[in-house]
Amino acid sequence: MPTAPSRALCLCAAMLAATLTGCAAERLKAVAPPSAPKLVGRWTLDRAQSEHVDAAVMSLETQLRGLLRRARRAAQRAEQAQGEREPPRRRGERNAASPPAGEAGGGEPTLHEPGVVVSAPLLGASWVREFIGHVPVGSYLGVRLTPEAFSVHSAGGIQQCTLGVPTAIAYGHSGANQMCGWEGHDFLIVVKPLLGPQLTERFALSPNGELVMTLHLAGHGINVRLIRRYRRTPHATPPVLLPTSD
Repeated sequence: MPTAPSRALCLCAAMLAATLTGCAAERLKAVAPPSAPKLVGRWTLDRAQSEHVDAAVMSLETQLRGLLRRARRAAQRAEQAQGEREPPRRRGERNAASPPAGEAGGGEPTLHEPGVVVSAPLLGASWVREFIGHVPVGSYLGVRLTPEAFSVHSAGGIQQCTLGVPTAIAYGHSGANQMCGWEGHDFLIVVKPLLGPQLTERFALSPNGELVMTLHLAGHGINVRLIRRYRRTPHATPPVLLPTSD
């Protein structure tokens, strides 16, 4: 169960997320700029020019292990400082205000990033899962854009967002606010969780007409980027999506 300081810091994180969401919503425009690139259409993955998902995930896991090491060292320093402040006690005696080792945090290291105090393994696993979940499945990518919504179709399903309107979505263990719109000549989908790094999907056209999708996870000591390139393929066949039920 989170301690009072933990709950206070989590509340600060939520307030900060709401503030940043507002800033991002102001930056992204629902109306396309003049001479906006034509992102709509059917696309096929250029595997030779795209970065491998496995490499990005390995980088993310390496950075998470670094955060865990920092969390463990911080916990050790805190325990040492607490031991130096406490008066000597008889063998077997403990301070009533101090729970036994591992009781407060379940024995797991805790991340003390700005605005966050949370179990490191729990949070890190959700970051990896969400990052992988936002990589389009398969080679086909269909992009649709209306005045109200932007959608991306792949073999993994359909991702959709409402232009210019922040929307609460399920994300990891804390939920997130999602917004999308134009930033200059690039189209962005920004996912800002209440706890954790921001996930940004950027869609742009390269000088030779390829669709470049950049997936960027950044913040709280994490910085991972994955770039995928797609060739316009007007006659590509969309994958058949199996029906889902609630």
